[in-house]
Amino acid sequence: MTAVRSIYPVLLLFALLSACARPGPSTLAVVTPIKGATEVSLLVATDRVPDAKIDGAFTAGRSDTLRYLEVTVSVPPTHRAPNIEWPRGKPDPATSFTVVGRRTLTREEFVALSRGKARSPAFGRAGIFVHGYNYSYQEALFRLAQMTADSKVADRAILFDWPSQAEVTGYVADRDSAAFARDDLATVLTDLSDGGVKTTVLAHSMGAWLAVEAMRQLSLMGERKVVRSVDQLVLASPDIDIDLLKKQLAVTDRLPKPIVILASKDDLALALSKRLAGSAATAGSLDIDDPRTRELAVKENLDIVDISKLPSMNGTNHDRFAALAAVYPRLKEGFSNPVAGTGAVVLNGVGSAVSAPFKLGGALLSQ
Repeated sequence: MTAVRSIYPVLLLFALLSACARPGPSTLAVVTPIKGATEVSLLVATDRVPDAKIDGAFTAGRSDTLRYLEVTVSVPPTHRAPNIEWPRGKPDPATSFTVVGRRTLTREEFVALSRGKARSPAFGRAGIFVHGYNYSYQEALFRLAQMTADSKVADRAILFDWPSQAEVTGYVADRDSAAFARDDLATVLTDLSDGGVKTTVLAHSMGAWLAVEAMRQLSLMGERKVVRSVDQLVLASPDIDIDLLKKQLAVTDRLPKPIVILASKDDLALALSKRLAGSAATAGSLDIDDPRTRELAVKENLDIVDISKLPSMNGTNHDRFAALAAVYPRLKEGFSNPVAGTGAVVLNGVGSAVSAPFKLGGALLSQ
């Protein structure tokens, strides 16, 4: 009976993730913009293989070439944060997220645009979103558009898009794809650093493992300047074994600010991950009330934020990070730290009792 009970949450999660139809590449069709909609301009660096049949779409194939784009996404006047209003049938900018502009970029154009409005010799500032397991290109693109629109900040927003299978059953393949993309993310961070761009990286789920691995790799290569150009690293529901994270951080150069971990102890997707990987604990499911969590925060220079009171959009409690953009205006007010001195911080669901050493910036999170 105990075994039956223990497997039930896993079966429930598969049901939740499989219940809804996934948005296909047809959502990327370029349409004519309308008045009253909000337009956000996103930069994209991807190592997916382009879709040979659909312009502007990408497959789950792994490409040896990094490709760069600028994509303008229109957010409908009826948008309600933190939702993504997906097209039902033909994309309609009056009611759904739509693409209203797209162009390919050279590597040099990508870096230049990443600087935003900064003029030499001032640093440009950008936020990079690294998506997680089970994401298609269009899902990652529109999620970043949602966070950018809801946070209402002006710094450059960049999507680093790696070749996830975008399938519930693709967990092992996604692990390999994340490892495949490690060098490419390190390349993007290096190019931006050389181009005078300081970045904040928001990495979700398996993308958090990818981001930490890229930082570890740069540290081992002696690229201290590149590592220091990452102003802050935010790991949202990170799918990283906690013992592995300690090992990664042991050889990673310290960042200018503490690494932020957004955690939920009731994250069903991470519960599944622990079963698949045989892990005792993941960094994204830490219990902020556990003294061991507070000890870890102090030892590893972490700010651990409990986001378990934020709304979940798909019932897995794995997507709560996207709601942070919606409460950004209230985060700016500032609040006292209920666990001051521990390195841990707490965020409640409505932003009314927040202890936050960070704010949303560059469409993501930064100081």
